[in-house]
Parts: sequence; C-alpha cells; structure tokens
Amino acid sequence: MAEIVPFRALRYNPQFVPDLKLVVAPPYDVISPEAQERYHARHPHNVVRLILAKEGEEGTPGEDRYERAARTFAAWRAEGILTRDPEPGIYVAEQEFSLGEGHRIRRRGFMALVRLAAYDEKIVFPHERTFAKYREDRLRLMRACPANLDPVFSFYPGQDQPVRAILDRCTEADPQVQLLDEDGIRHRLWILRDPAALAGLARAFRDRPVIIADGHHRYETALNFRDERRARDSAPPEVQRRRLDNFVLMYLVSVGDPGLVILPTHRVIRQRPVLAREALRQALGRYFRVEAVPLDPDNPVMSLRIVLADLHRRRRDAVLFGLYAGGQEVLVLELGDEAVFRSLVAAGHSPEYARLDVAILHQVVIEQILGIQPTGEADDSIRYTRDEAAALEAVASGETHLALFQNPPRVEQVQAVAMAGERMPQKSTFFYPKVLSGLVINPLDPTESAPTST
Repeated sequence: MAEIVPFRALRYNPQFVPDLKLVVAPPYDVISPEAQERYHARHPHNVVRLILAKEGEEGTPGEDRYERAARTFAAWRAEGILTRDPEPGIYVAEQEFSLGEGHRIRRRGFMALVRLAAYDEKIVFPHERTFAKYREDRLRLMRACPANLDPVFSFYPGQDQPVRAILDRCTEADPQVQLLDEDGIRHRLWILRDPAALAGLARAFRDRPVIIADGHHRYETALNFRDERRARDSAPPEVQRRRLDNFVLMYLVSVGDPGLVILPTHRVIRQRPVLAREALRQALGRYFRVEAVPLDPDNPVMSLRIVLADLHRRRRDAVLFGLYAGGQEVLVLELGDEAVFRSLVAAGHSPEYARLDVAILHQVVIEQILGIQPTGEADDSIRYTRDEAAALEAVASGETHLALFQNPPRVEQVQAVAMAGERMPQKSTFFYPKVLSGLVINPLDPTESAPTST
C-alpha cells in the first residue's frame, strides 16, 4: 500500500532565526487577510511570505505574488536562512493542546515522504471535494517554489502498536525543536534517523492505506506537478520513479490517536429562505422533531453553547442540528424520518455517507427545505464558520438570515466515507490543531532521487 521514505528537510537556520515562533504560521487556507498582515509584520522571514505572499508588496515592479515567493525562497536558501539537513530522516511531531477549559491533549505523528498515487489506485483516499481555482493557485506556487512548503495532513487505519513503539523510543530523547505558538499549542519535533527504525516504519505501511484529513488541494497539486515534470523527463522509467517529485510531504497520525480531533463548522445562510418563519418550522417538522429552546436575553451565547454541548453529547445516538432564525430561541432538530437515509442511498450514495449529519443537513435542510442550491466555487449563499457566537450575532443583527449549527463527523465516519469512495460536502471537517507551516519543508530538485528506508 503506502510507500513512505525519509527525506532531507529544509528548515530554518537557528543562527539567523533563533525563535521559530516568529516565523511559523498556520496553513495558507486558514489565514485570514488580517492574519496575513500580522504574519508579514511579525518577522521578515515568516513563512507566510512563501505560502501566501502579499499582492502589491514592495519589490520588483510588476512582480506577482508567485514570482515574489520564488524570489524570496531562492534568496532565503542562498543566504542560509533555510538550510538542508545533512542526512535523511523522518520527523516525529507532537502537538499538545486543550479544548476550552479541558485537560491538555497530545497528538503525535510523523512527517515523511509518501509516494503519490492517483485516488483510483486506492492507496490514498480523499474525503472532501476540491475546487479548481485553489488547485490552480497552489500549482502556480509550486512551479514558482518547487517544494512541499507544508505537509498534507493524513491519518492511517490499522493496528498502531508497531508504529507507536518506534515513535515512543524516538521521543524518549529531548526534542530538537520545541515552541509554544500564539494559540497556546505546544509543538515538539524529533528527527528519527536510526536505519532499523526507518525500515520498521516503512514495513508497517506496506499493508495500509492513508486518508487525507487536511490538504486535499495540496495533494492534488502535487500529483499535477509530478505529471508536468514527468512529461518533460527523458530519463528511463526506473529513474523517473525515484525522483523526489513522485512523493509528497505528509504528516501521518494513527486513526486511534486521542488527539485526532475534528471541530464543527457551522453554516450561516446569507440567501433569504423561500419560506417564512412559521412555514419553515412546519416544513422542518415533516422530517425532524423540533424543540424550541429559549436563549437567555442577557447571555444568548452561553445559552447557545449549552445547547451545542447537549447536541455533542447526544451525537452517537441521533442526527441533530441547531437552527437560529433570530429572536430569543434556537430550534433543536432531531431527525425522526428514517426514509431520509433510504432516499440518500437510493440516490446512489453509500450507507456510510447517508448517515452523515452534514449530508442530511445539506440534502434535507439546505436544499429541500430552504431551497438553496449551492453552485460550487463562486457560490456565496453560505458562509462557513467555527465561531458559534459570530454566527448567532450575524443573524441577530440582520446581517444574515439563518445559522445552522452541527456536530462534527467522527473520525471513523470520515474513514468509512472515504474508503467507500465518497466525498463529503465542502467544509465538512476541521481537523484541529493544524500542522504549522515553516517547521519542515521538502525541496523538489528535479534531478534528486528519494532515499529508501530499507
């Protein structure tokens, strides 16, 4: 199944960047315009200048942001800001974080190169759909900066003991890198170079697939980049097969890791529903048991959070949503019509997909009842947010019309849907925390071959 190999990472040189906290950033796709400005201002060598260079920034006149990123990347390498590790290894990474006021949670995985495979080879499985404009953006950046600037985040099924034993031994030593980021998440990094351990990890993955958690656009971009280079490569096939661009940088975590957390992404409906409020409630009642829960006028956000905590507690036993259309109450919707599952299967979906909360939310509530048909990449009828307070305020203020609150899918559901060959609706998952950009980069020299683990 999956082929993993060590690599020589490109990393920040502590001689020039002694405090990594100043130069790392989240992945490009969760950086808001305000955050982009903040990271640019934080340090002249912040990785955001590569992964999300600013338009119109000072520099060569007429230079676009991809050309600017290319110039910056080349300069940082030439100046020694970024330096290549002398020996290949696998990079064991751990994040320690908390959710709310809860106890600290640890998630541990490792970063390695994984051989690229088309989805129909059933080695690497996606779970969400991608959009062409984002693939094109990442491909233009990859042509400008030939590298995996940050890893694709994936998880793997199967018995974890062989992998965990190797990682346990590696993390007995002090980490080579340790930092506390702006969100209070502690990141630790170890480098594994022991040949026997590297070979053991490679063997452990020969009989298992991987499922993409976060980074579908980056993965598909790497496939396209490989194909572009392969079309220009006149080397024999066996030489081409070992080229670095046949691999992609991945952060891999066990499906059973307690730190593999998915947070909910709520829907804010910007398009006015076709039904008035009372007619909407009657339409919902055909599919759902509807309960009106009053919101405390002095603290509506706290009331909402109590409702959402109850939805989360009950999520294994029922399909549940919250709906807020203004006023002093939120509606709790509990699916009561089993025919909904059957109709999704009859429409060609797998049973695994038909049981997803987010699939039912989109099919029944958004499309059938609200009459909203999202059209794809340019559609702005729905806004996605993880901030329940902001969603509540957007409706209460009249800025938007409805907010739909949902539970996140469970990891095992993501795996089941992916391996059934289906894709979830857009913004179905938000794996938390993200893997920082700037810890490890994989440069893609067109003539360089990947090392082996055996």
